[in-house]
Amino acid sequence: MAVSYIPQDKVFAVCTYQMSSAPQKFSFSRKKVNVYYENNKQPVLTVDDKNIMVEFTCKSPWNLAGSLLAFGAGLIVGALLLSNPIGWVILGAAVVVAGAVMTIKAITHKCTDPLNGGQWFLAHNSVKINGASAITRSSILKCGSSGVLTPFFDEASANAAASSIANKNRWELGINVVASFGAGFFLPSAFAGFGTATVAGKVWLAGGRFIAGFAVFSGINYAFRGGMRWGHETFGDVSNNTTYDQMNNHSEDFVNPQTGKVEQRDIDQNSLLGAPSKPDDFVQDSEDIIQIKKESGPWYKITSYKKGTVAGKITNIVESRRVHVNNVNLQRQLEGLDGLNRQQLRTNPLARQLLNDLNSGRYPEWRNAATHYNSGRMNPSMVDDGRTVAASNSRNSLKSLTSNSVQGVLFLIPFIGTIFSEEARVDLAQGMAADLAAEPNGSKLVAKIPID
Repeated sequence: MAVSYIPQDKVFAVCTYQMSSAPQKFSFSRKKVNVYYENNKQPVLTVDDKNIMVEFTCKSPWNLAGSLLAFGAGLIVGALLLSNPIGWVILGAAVVVAGAVMTIKAITHKCTDPLNGGQWFLAHNSVKINGASAITRSSILKCGSSGVLTPFFDEASANAAASSIANKNRWELGINVVASFGAGFFLPSAFAGFGTATVAGKVWLAGGRFIAGFAVFSGINYAFRGGMRWGHETFGDVSNNTTYDQMNNHSEDFVNPQTGKVEQRDIDQNSLLGAPSKPDDFVQDSEDIIQIKKESGPWYKITSYKKGTVAGKITNIVESRRVHVNNVNLQRQLEGLDGLNRQQLRTNPLARQLLNDLNSGRYPEWRNAATHYNSGRMNPSMVDDGRTVAASNSRNSLKSLTSNSVQGVLFLIPFIGTIFSEEARVDLAQGMAADLAAEPNGSKLVAKIPID
């Protein structure tokens, strides 16, 4: 099947990392140009042409800038809850300053340098234009910042794909900001007990569990990302999509211009050792998965995977919710007894039932707090004491429920960000299919062999 070459001004670029909603146009960047499409303003592009006419707003620098600002703010807020916060506040302020610097870089970000550091894949290598391999609509540009760009001939398809990708990247940015704030907020308290720990304990608290956490969470995210791609390739709307298959699986040999050695590079394959993109990646706590505590001797040992871990938090969420509901229900029942005298309480069915519950040990905290406990009959003093205990327990269980829920959500947030990132890749692949359906002929300048 013949496939169009790519002329400047006629072909739109859409990137998996763009946050701006509009597509842009590919531009030539080679020094010598003498092959044109229809006029001298439309050079036919080659692998040496790796630029666009208008810069994209790229998620890569914005992710780093927003995450640093949020992480620093979280550090400061979390530190203020400690008795001696000054060191953490200074660290948080330094991170905020770094975030501000990165924000300026994000605002002034230009695509030129990362695109020039990128690589065209699936080029038409047997056809040379000004000494460089030609590219076609089947070619894919991998940016130096890890974004993937593809050519679109149909403007409507390009607009739809760009808008959908930008929306998902904005959601990913927002999720990363929340995750980074939470990571900063909980980090100071994670060092509680540092001063009293053994040497081995200090090593573990200072960095061991975060190094282990980064490794564990990287592995989980690798498996999660791989599972998503397998699902899309096997059952999803891109199961027979050539672009999606090439992004996930295609590799080529390239000569490194600095070393002269041949290196194999892929377009966008899943990687276990992905580079950290935000502070939250560095401070993932392995004890969210496996709890490690000192039992005896100088070393810390694995003691549990149920208490204090994600599984434990889920259990605690269920339990604290049950306790909260029970205490709220008890409050309502006792409010119905408020104002009744001793005689009325003696004959009231609800008061008699609650007395039986007290005597059977159902409400031990209420029974211990009762200043005038009488196992034979309910009295107004017991009702007042019960309302006080139930209100206090309700508040405490609500705090526990909120804390466990927040930490559970913060554990899941990075994986939610991965979902949006992966769906942006799907949008690009689906957009390419829509583009081919809308503009099957592309330009008048075609290659009978699209790639080789």
